[in-house]
Amino acid sequence: MKKEEMTIVDLLLEAVGIVSIAAYCGLQIYYGILYAESNAMVQIIMNLLAFLLVYLGLTMMQFYPERVNHLTKEACTGKIRRYTIVMARFEKLIFAVSLLFTSVCDVLGIKLHQGGWLVGVLMLAVVIYYETKIVRLIKEKYDKK
Repeated sequence: MKKEEMTIVDLLLEAVGIVSIAAYCGLQIYYGILYAESNAMVQIIMNLLAFLLVYLGLTMMQFYPERVNHLTKEACTGKIRRYTIVMARFEKLIFAVSLLFTSVCDVLGIKLHQGGWLVGVLMLAVVIYYETKIVRLIKEKYDKK
């Protein structure tokens, strides 16, 4: 999404995501130092790399929304483009905040038993909601022709 197209809400969501990333990285390092194990450094690096790969993938979805639904650039305009970008933004936010939450719980010594499925269901619900809207728009667009 171009900077000119972003609203205040979009900017706030991006800012919350960025702050969550910074806090997550800091907590991962703190957790590694606090509970220093023999392979703590490797574990921290692997956690951060996995996080960054997923986060960058979701960011690329925002930059190239036409690739999400395998559309051409000409077909991915208007509401279709907007919904795809918003979907990717919400996915990034849910992903970053959920990892931040689990890191805070780790540092505090709170064990989350079977809580990860909730994040997966929430992310899946966001995808289903926005993809349903996108598919309807695509059908309407091509049914008119």
